[in-house]
Amino acid sequence: MAKANSAIRVTDLNFNSIKTNLKNFLRGKPQFTDYDFEGSALSNIIDLLAYNTYYNAVYVNMVGNEMFLDSAQVRNNVVARAKMLGYTPTSARGSSATLSVTVTPSTNVVSLTIGANTLFTSTIDGIQYKFTTRQPYVLLQSTGYTSNTIVIKEGEPVTQKFTVDTNNDSQRFVLNNNNVDTTTLKIKIQTSTSNTSLRTFVEATNIVDVTANSNVYFVQENENGKYELLFGDGVLGTALDNGNIVIADYNVVNGTATNGANNFTAPSTIGGQSTFTVTVANSAFGGANAESISSIKFNAPKSFQRQNRAVIKNDYARTLLAEAPDLQAVSVWGGEDNDPPIYGKVYIAAKPTGGNLLSDQRKAELTTLLTSKNVVTISPTFVDATYLYVVPSITIRYDVGQTTLTAGSISDKVSQAVVDFETSDLSLFDRKFRESNFVNDMVSSDPSILGANITYRMMKRFSPNQNITTSYSIAFNNSISNPHAGHYGAVSSTSFTFQNQTCFLDDDGNGILRIYYLDSQNNKTYLNTSAGTVDYSSGLVTIKSVIITSSDTIEVNVKPAINDIAPARNMILLISKASIDVVNDSTGVVESSVSNITTAGTTETITSETARILSTGSTGGVTNLVY
Repeated sequence: MAKANSAIRVTDLNFNSIKTNLKNFLRGKPQFTDYDFEGSALSNIIDLLAYNTYYNAVYVNMVGNEMFLDSAQVRNNVVARAKMLGYTPTSARGSSATLSVTVTPSTNVVSLTIGANTLFTSTIDGIQYKFTTRQPYVLLQSTGYTSNTIVIKEGEPVTQKFTVDTNNDSQRFVLNNNNVDTTTLKIKIQTSTSNTSLRTFVEATNIVDVTANSNVYFVQENENGKYELLFGDGVLGTALDNGNIVIADYNVVNGTATNGANNFTAPSTIGGQSTFTVTVANSAFGGANAESISSIKFNAPKSFQRQNRAVIKNDYARTLLAEAPDLQAVSVWGGEDNDPPIYGKVYIAAKPTGGNLLSDQRKAELTTLLTSKNVVTISPTFVDATYLYVVPSITIRYDVGQTTLTAGSISDKVSQAVVDFETSDLSLFDRKFRESNFVNDMVSSDPSILGANITYRMMKRFSPNQNITTSYSIAFNNSISNPHAGHYGAVSSTSFTFQNQTCFLDDDGNGILRIYYLDSQNNKTYLNTSAGTVDYSSGLVTIKSVIITSSDTIEVNVKPAINDIAPARNMILLISKASIDVVNDSTGVVESSVSNITTAGTTETITSETARILSTGSTGGVTNLVY
């Protein structure tokens, strides 16, 4: 008989292996030669020993994992490891909306002031949320007491006070609320209860600039997930004196819950006046929840690498993503890579969480942030994200014998697959539309689907300058299908009014853009046979010096030369106006049809698609670019 193992195999750490190893160890001892290791009493004792060993192994393994940033799972451990890299997780952020306010005063006055902390409310799903102005706004008589740039920020204003006790070495200044928006923090130090003089303290963002006399504070996330204030020691920042009163003003916010709010209730008076109108210029966007564990793990090392400066383009992207959690995605490129090249600049396109465009105020704030960290000779410049829409026409063939679902249910599944593909594969910068992935997702949406035949169009939207002679350049940034010169035209459009006719765009296949209307027999009648040009290779459609008298939005459609569609630098791909035909493979009959599937590219109105002004034309009009 083979001799039983007398040594414990310490590398086997699952329960059954531990139990087996204990049995083998005991069997190898002469004192236990005649023992029944399967008997209930001894078996239970061995079970107990195995469980104890297993528990200890799990605990030690967990402790080992929690010692390193990559493997830690408990938030306070992740935060502690990030702290060693000089990184503080970003707090929740309140969304912001922009209002247009016009006040009609009862008497003529030079100006009216909308004070800071003026309250507006919005109700979403039956829950009321508070929005306030963070600064005063002055409405002048010369502008009709109107302002189109009133920014309101979501959040419940809170004031918290601490009395400094220098005799208490363990005193901590912890903000009571978990959803503090640290960007709204305002810290003042009152001298004492009897001396109400105040000093303003600012957050220290660069320790190099902090001296013994700097009125600064530091923020860190504590072990309970709340934010804690720290102050200087007289060497690194001004030290607080006994009896000082710390006054912390901040907003408690609801993160992403208020993104999209577009209906606001105003206070009873604005600027002391009761007659006014308030309209929404930009719906609420930019709300963000507190930084997640996975985000901390990603951003902390990147923050340490960039060392609080922005030199290469990745530094700009990492700075924005780490310090501006209201941004969902960022694209950065150097001026030398721009078309045309513009040296001395770095261009940034950013998509906010819950929105499509950054407000001018937010762009200015982020520009200031980057300017404090970048090379002096480089100017950061924000440009709006632009959108290219993929329009798929999907024909699905399915086997009736392989499913109990109706054709309508099949089309519902395919519709959901379209929405899911847009969300997961597109919707952000640098994400290409890959035909093979799209087709696979459509076919795999139900086992009864035998195949899919899909045609594609690319579409751009823009708002014309009505009644002004204007030129437009519409950049698809992907080649347009034109197999040979004079091939059937590739360009089409929705209607617009030109020369008092309801008109459309097409091309002659030779690169010439035309404007036509349909006569009573539905025949094309051309009003302008040289309205612009089409560069099939680069995907640039140019409309030259036309006067469009009406149309809120024009959609220009082209067929791509290649169905794998790539975005340009600041371009995001979305799906719009997707259609589905479900065909019974046995009969060839279309049993269900769906048009205009509800996707982000269909439902969201992106105001910046209004044509961008590049230069003044010779006719007194303007030349615009639709990117």
